[in-house]
Amino acid sequence: MKKIKINDVAVYVATILISILISYFGSNYFMSLVPTIPSEGYKNDEFHQAKISQIVSERVISDSFEGDLEVVFKAVISSGPFQHREITVTQVYDDAMVAQLYPLSMGDSIVLYRSVFDQRVEWRLVSFARSNLIGILVALFLILIILFGRWQGFNAIVSLGFTVFAVFFILVPAILANLNLYVITLGVALYIIIMSFVLIGGITKKTIAASLGCMGGILVATLLAITFTTLMRMSGILSEDYVHLVFIENDLPLNLTGILFVSIVVGSLGAVMDVAMSIASSLQELMDTAPSISVRQIIFSGMSIGKDIMGTMANTLILAYIGSSLPTILLMIIYAKPVNLLIHSEYMAAEVLQAVAGSLGILFAIPVTSILSAMLYRNRVKQRKLATKM
Repeated sequence: MKKIKINDVAVYVATILISILISYFGSNYFMSLVPTIPSEGYKNDEFHQAKISQIVSERVISDSFEGDLEVVFKAVISSGPFQHREITVTQVYDDAMVAQLYPLSMGDSIVLYRSVFDQRVEWRLVSFARSNLIGILVALFLILIILFGRWQGFNAIVSLGFTVFAVFFILVPAILANLNLYVITLGVALYIIIMSFVLIGGITKKTIAASLGCMGGILVATLLAITFTTLMRMSGILSEDYVHLVFIENDLPLNLTGILFVSIVVGSLGAVMDVAMSIASSLQELMDTAPSISVRQIIFSGMSIGKDIMGTMANTLILAYIGSSLPTILLMIIYAKPVNLLIHSEYMAAEVLQAVAGSLGILFAIPVTSILSAMLYRNRVKQRKLATKM
């Protein structure tokens, strides 16, 4: 059993404390810069979970201005000030709502919104209740990681928590505050790399090599993203979601090309970290089992390992981007847009840029991590060779 050193505990605790301070002060600072965002007037305390107790009626509505389908049902409120109260809801569907919120069945868990208009109360179905199932899914994920990874699994969860917090409470507010996304994104990426590797492996030659290799890969992806978004004169308007961001520009100006840059870096960060740590860890194991290996052999072994990893990780990135853009691809095929238009479209250019930038980030992380690992382990190799000669 590996002994836990006092220095390792001190580094671990210090990393946790520093991460907490960065999360607390960083989120408070960037959240304070976010301007007031216009909303639809929803009030959080007017959302209520309920369970359908009876489907009363369903009928098609001929007047298209009111909707296509009307469903009347009874539901029992599950919590809050109206708990156990049974209410009757008349829900009018249009085509889009039918696809999302129909059919309804007795026993379905739903979310209702309560509105008051001049003493008249109206209940409206806004979603199926999924929070409990999401909680079960997340709990299963966390439990399995801890069961298989033990202490390392726990550390992976902690680092994941800090990573998600940094993205949603530092990077996202920075986007909304229209700050310099290039600097902040690289800063957040640097923090995630160092924090994650130190929590998982401590401050060792392996984590140093993996961190520097990962930084090298991300730097390449960054330079590629900035260069080609400029050369291809990309506006950042890639899909309907981006168009909606343009519509609110007067109230909330956003840097759309900056958002594209953020998506490229964040999308490739996990894969590059995975490759860098895999190579650094493999080379450490190799040196532990083959003490007489030379520095040159370490580098070539790292490159050989990286070739196999590169193929699968590049596929992972590209398939992830294809999967996320599948609805748009289907629409393009259905409406039979000309091939020349697709090739020159900004959407296609952005998808190719994201996939290529991430893949090249992985590609460059391989030699950087291999060379750094060999340099960091060079003294150990020399010492072991001298020990074998004596």
